[in-house]
Amino acid sequence: MTSKNNSKITAWAIVAIVGLLLLNGYQWFSNNQMKSQMDKQQTEMMEVERIQAELEQEYQTALESLEDLRSNNKELNDLIDSQKRELTAQKEKINGLIWTKRELAKAKEEINNLTNQATSFVAEINKLKEENKFLADNNEKLSQEKLLLAESYRKEQEMTAELEEARKVLAAEKERLASTNENLSTKVDMANAIKINWLEVKGFEVKDDGKLKKKSKAKDIEMLRTCIRTETNMVTSSGTKEFFVRLINPVGETVTVESNGGGVLINKLDESQVRYTYSGSMEYNNEDTEGCLDWTLSDRLPKGEYDIEIYNNGFLVGTGNFKLK
Repeated sequence: MTSKNNSKITAWAIVAIVGLLLLNGYQWFSNNQMKSQMDKQQTEMMEVERIQAELEQEYQTALESLEDLRSNNKELNDLIDSQKRELTAQKEKINGLIWTKRELAKAKEEINNLTNQATSFVAEINKLKEENKFLADNNEKLSQEKLLLAESYRKEQEMTAELEEARKVLAAEKERLASTNENLSTKVDMANAIKINWLEVKGFEVKDDGKLKKKSKAKDIEMLRTCIRTETNMVTSSGTKEFFVRLINPVGETVTVESNGGGVLINKLDESQVRYTYSGSMEYNNEDTEGCLDWTLSDRLPKGEYDIEIYNNGFLVGTGNFKLK
């Protein structure tokens, strides 16, 4: 009995020892598992903290870089504030990837993007500052040029005023001289005009053979011949002189047909226009000269008493009258 009890006790002891060994093994395994998990969590936490520290450093560096570019330019400062807000929003997004989602690889990628974005912002501000400086320099240059132009314009206006005053003086003098010259020219032209001291008008019929037959009746007259005798004028030069004949019909109208020698001359005595009937020329040798001026009619003239005026060199030099029956 005693031997049997001893065997049972031994068996239970062995079971107990095995159980203790198994329990110790399980505890050792569990402890190792917990230790590995804690080591892993510690490693992950260290990586999280490292990435968080990197984020903070890049973020602060970016803010400082932008702040260093702040100036007295309101537009640029407003842009810097806007860029800082964008970086802050990006930082908050990365914080969510680190602490909430634990997407550390994505967080690292976004940190690089934040750094690149900050670099881009700095480059943009620097470019704008350079452009503003260029514009400011140009504005300064333009301001100087504007001042120079204003001064130049002022001097030009003064010179223009002086020239205008001088022009008025010259214009007045020119007008005075022109008036004097015109008077002198008129006197010279008048002095050169060859006066008529006798004239006679005769009517003719033109035969088929070209011979002329004197006629007194208006219905028969085909050609008028105006013969004149000039006075001696030693002022005018000798040579061919042109005379203009104006016939005035019984009702006071000038007989003129442009297609038959008629036209208009200027009376230099009063600058009036005078219609004439025809013109002709004769040689003058600084002595009393006689000559005739012929005019072939295009239509028969009505009968009655006619006045006649002779012009030379723009002046009335002789008058007379004749009668057609």
